Amino acid sequence: MNKKIIYLIVAMFFMSILANTAHPVTPELVVSLNMSSLMYGIMFATMSIASFTMSPIWGSLSDKYRSRKLFIYLPSIGYGLAQIGFGFSTSPVLILIFRILGGGFVASIFTNAIAYIVDETDHTNRSKAIAYYTAITGFGVALGYLVGGYIGVNDYHHAFIFQSLGLIIHAIIVYFLLPESNVKIEDVKTSKNFIFQIKDDFKKYMPTALGTLLLVVFFTSFSFIAYSTGINYFLKKYLNLNPLQIGYYMALTGIIGMIANVYLTPRISKKYGDKKSLKYVLLVTGITLIILSMIDKLLSPISIIVFLIFVFFISMFKPLLQTMVSNLSKNEHGKIMGLQNSANSVGMVGGSLFAGTLLDIYPKMPFIMAAIIFIVSYLIILFSNKLKKI
Repeated sequence: MNKKIIYLIVAMFFMSILANTAHPVTPELVVSLNMSSLMYGIMFATMSIASFTMSPIWGSLSDKYRSRKLFIYLPSIGYGLAQIGFGFSTSPVLILIFRILGGGFVASIFTNAIAYIVDETDHTNRSKAIAYYTAITGFGVALGYLVGGYIGVNDYHHAFIFQSLGLIIHAIIVYFLLPESNVKIEDVKTSKNFIFQIKDDFKKYMPTALGTLLLVVFFTSFSFIAYSTGINYFLKKYLNLNPLQIGYYMALTGIIGMIANVYLTPRISKKYGDKKSLKYVLLVTGITLIILSMIDKLLSPISIIVFLIFVFFISMFKPLLQTMVSNLSKNEHGKIMGLQNSANSVGMVGGSLFAGTLLDIYPKMPFIMAAIIFIVSYLIILFSNKLKKI
């Protein structure tokens, strides 16, 4: 990896910490305001809808202006302001408004971070770079939960204050220290109306191999968010864990995920190829999640063993899938990674609403359904004729 990618990964490591410091205290916000699990799901879905809408727009704009850096540091400031508004809101309307703003801004940051990596890599080293990026930022996610849980254990507002100030400082650091990537765009024709452009882009790519991968992105995102949204609320509502304890749990999963993506993902990708590796990662993820959903004693030896296998494998599907999508992006890296983030966001909407609706009624159902959809994603890759050539 060149120095630019190292700088980018370090910057996004701190962004991942900051972006997740509010997550362990968000259930506390929902419960303290006497809101239902459905509102918890709606909050997440609203943010995801904004991300769906804005991801390809931000990606296309960064292509047009040939700058990933600009569309990382400016939205970081906007995201910080949106989060402080969210954390101190007490009415559902204000909460949803700030969720929309937060989702719109954060979409630019993560879309253009991946596009930055694609700019600076080729097919031979891209898989490794994305795996390292996922590993380090995944560890940042875990640390973010831990930091947020620690800071917000007595008053959840403190986590939002820390997050907002940190995001603004992060923007300043990116502005001064992150080099611009080598954006290569060949006379990209863009529609004057970005909303119509999104529709046209999806219509163009859905019949292709890229379209099939975007469908897999949607399904895996639905499953992952149904699991991750569900587990946070489940730990708070049914196991009565406080934000710090939830932070410890997420830190453990993050450390396991980092080990998996640093040591396992690049090796299995190199030995078996991205597509074959992704297939079996999805299959094992689905099977182990079904087993975990059926076990009543969560601290039994068999449960812990299955859990460790599950966390290892669920952390590996994203870099493999992102690499496959990026390898089909040709010269419009920002746009294609924006479409991927949009497909991911639609899955997040469905997964969060699904989990939020059922958690108060059938607490284990979101996890069972997520497992089934992971297996369906495996079957799509297994039987898709469009993916046989890649």
